[in-house]
Order: sequence, then C-alpha cells, then structure tokens
Amino acid sequence: MQTKNIGDRIQYLRKKNAMTQRELAGILYVSDKTVSSWERGRTQPNYIIIIRLSALFCTSLNYLLIGENKNTL
Repeated sequence: MQTKNIGDRIQYLRKKNAMTQRELAGILYVSDKTVSSWERGRTQPNYIIIIRLSALFCTSLNYLLIGENKNTL
C-alpha cells in the first residue's frame, strides 16, 4: 500500500495490527489524541517514538520515515 506521509503509515500499520488509537497510545505512553494528531498529519512523532514504532510493528525505519523498504527488520 502506498502512503503519503508518516501519519498514513502509522495508521496503516496500526489498523493492520488490529489496534485502536487508544491501544497504541497506551503502548507508547502518549495520549490517543497524540496518535490521532500523527495520523492526521498535524504533528509528527519524535525519533524515539519512531524507533519504538519500528520495533513494535517489525518494520524498517526507512518505511516509517520515507515509505520505502517496508520489509521486516
């Protein structure tokens, strides 16, 4: 699936893993409003969160950051 930005990719991975925004927020110790803000493209997660997302969803940093190389780590 082609996605336009990091928020789209986070949303895609979250839904692919059958998670709610609230569940993802709990795992990352942020609010569900923060996750919503990322997915809507209003804000972006910091690098620590991006690294945690990569590990959680078993995807590459390249995929999260620029949409390339979605292969598992």
